[in-house]
Amino acid sequence: MNSLTQCDVSPVLKRSKNLLANMLMVFVIVGCASTTDQTSRPGASKQDQKSSGQSNRPLPETRESKARPKAPAIAPPQNSGAQTLLARANTALASNQPATAVLLLERAVRIEPREALLWIRLSQAHLGQGDSRTAFQHARKAIALAGSETNKRSAAWLQLANVYEAQGKEGEARQIRNRYGRYSG
Repeated sequence: MNSLTQCDVSPVLKRSKNLLANMLMVFVIVGCASTTDQTSRPGASKQDQKSSGQSNRPLPETRESKARPKAPAIAPPQNSGAQTLLARANTALASNQPATAVLLLERAVRIEPREALLWIRLSQAHLGQGDSRTAFQHARKAIALAGSETNKRSAAWLQLANVYEAQGKEGEARQIRNRYGRYSG
């Protein structure tokens, strides 16, 4: 009788283990796929909460220069999380808060590391903080990722020109602007 009881319980235990394993897999998958609501995090300002759904805004120039061509229009990242972070970073840059923009853009780059636009904006944010070395590295990364996309490549090179200008390398900045400025517009 004892062996009969074990035989009856064994399939039930197997089903329980399978059910538990399946539930764990579902929780893992759902946990990986979910995103957190960035607007309801503690410490978020009302400006951050309002701007989380906005599209890309043009960034302010760090120096007034009429010879500087505008960067060409670039499509936003594919991932909606990266788009939201980019929009919030653009707002932070427009509000002269480059440190906040750096944090947001670093998160966006972790989501979409091969998106040149994110690296361009990250370069702009570091340049806004006065960190021209890091801005240079990120501008070069954006150039490498832009590939054959003309608008992204032009914007990345124009950002490198901004970095060169901040470093006092006016000649190099002018050469880049002369070559890639014609694509803007």
